[in-house]
Amino acid sequence: MKATKLFLAAIAFVGVFAACNPEGGEETPEVEKSTECRLTDFTAKAGDFEIKGFVDQTDKTIELSYMPNQFAALTAATAEVKISDKATISPDPAVARDYTGEGGVEFTVTAEDGTTTSVYTVYAAAAEVSVKVEKKWSKTYGQMSLAASTSNMCGLGFVDREHFATSDFNVYDLEGNKVGTLNVEGIPGFTAHSGQLGAMSNDENGVLVAFAIQWADTYVSGVNEDANTQAYAWLDGWDKAPTKIYSIDYKCNYMSVSGDVKGDFILTFRTGAAVPQMHHVLVFKGGKYWGEDGKSAASWNGPFIQHPGNDGCWGQLLSFFSADPEDGFVCWDSLAAAEYGETGNASSAFYVYDSLSSVLNGSAEELPLHGQVNWTLWDSEGRLYSYGNFSTGHVRAFKYNGEKCIIACSGSWPCNWITIQKAENVVEDDPETDEVDESEANYLLPTDRIDDAAQCYPCCAYVYDPATGTGHVVYAAQSSAVLAYDIVTTVL
Repeated sequence: MKATKLFLAAIAFVGVFAACNPEGGEETPEVEKSTECRLTDFTAKAGDFEIKGFVDQTDKTIELSYMPNQFAALTAATAEVKISDKATISPDPAVARDYTGEGGVEFTVTAEDGTTTSVYTVYAAAAEVSVKVEKKWSKTYGQMSLAASTSNMCGLGFVDREHFATSDFNVYDLEGNKVGTLNVEGIPGFTAHSGQLGAMSNDENGVLVAFAIQWADTYVSGVNEDANTQAYAWLDGWDKAPTKIYSIDYKCNYMSVSGDVKGDFILTFRTGAAVPQMHHVLVFKGGKYWGEDGKSAASWNGPFIQHPGNDGCWGQLLSFFSADPEDGFVCWDSLAAAEYGETGNASSAFYVYDSLSSVLNGSAEELPLHGQVNWTLWDSEGRLYSYGNFSTGHVRAFKYNGEKCIIACSGSWPCNWITIQKAENVVEDDPETDEVDESEANYLLPTDRIDDAAQCYPCCAYVYDPATGTGHVVYAAQSSAVLAYDIVTTVL
């Protein structure tokens, strides 16, 4: 009996060995490999931008619908993808490549079986969008506990993307609520404008730059302008001490900043008054403010604008679209009526120039923009360029969705105006009659009127928030009211 059991056990062992060993004549069946080779999700990334592609499984295409300001980023973008389980993709989407070229970029997804493939083409396409301006709020100087402005310069500027400051050192959130006081530690005195900053602006990231002016001991109002102007930047935030980035022994005013103050940027201002008017344009590179000799590290330029800008206030301001001087700029000019053989007040005028070099070499062609202020009491052109009949004003040039735009601020009797528009003229229906197209295609904000603000000096500030795609605007009819607007984009 015992021998029988041993014999049966031996047979079982041999059977098992034969099933496991191919030489035993019986093979283990292979697991069938997947033929799935789908690309189900594709997201392009570059810098602050992230664009989710639309995947069409029928045509095996992926559309990257981009905003105008995202196009350049797509020339060197990486991607994150989702593909079928155990499949592979080639080339590696994590490697940066140009998605803007004609024909797009092809990716091959290979299934687990190693032979089944699908080829997807990724291409960039401009998104259809709608841009509009939303008015957020309007508050009086009294409601905001603001001191009356002692300067006809810009008295407000952003200190980051969520707060702005005023010339009397108050800091507010985007709802107009006071949240603190601007740190002015290290700035020597404020005798120039009764304890207020003389002029303010901010860069594309919301870094505040402001002028502090110290008069010479011999200064007598109306007799001379002996003064020292110092430019400060709040590089570490509005609650930290500012850094001096420029100094000159003049009274400087009508100041503007563009670009990135911690990198490449342009600082503009005007001194004195002349016909034609010269401006100071300082081009800074790499966040370097001072040379080893202690002098400014900026490259200086002195373009002349062929307008006197002298209609009682000698007002003229340059604002560049970016840190690149060849990207062009806008000039706000307090238009002199005498230029056109008239008397009395004229208006604010806004001129676009294509580049700094063209102005310096005398080849520039200026493009006068048109506003929307038209009263029958004025001439047929609404006081030449339709921005008001009192020559106080201000301008901010910027880019939104990659398009050049301006905020045009102007004054009248007894009100102020703000227009947000593209830096080009409205379309003309009839080239022979110059009849203006009423579609208002180039106006982001058709002119808004602020009443009871006679003789105010209007000004504005702008900053773009890439996280939300929103352009924030604050506008001051100085000593009267502050208003806030948002520029928003909706994909159609």
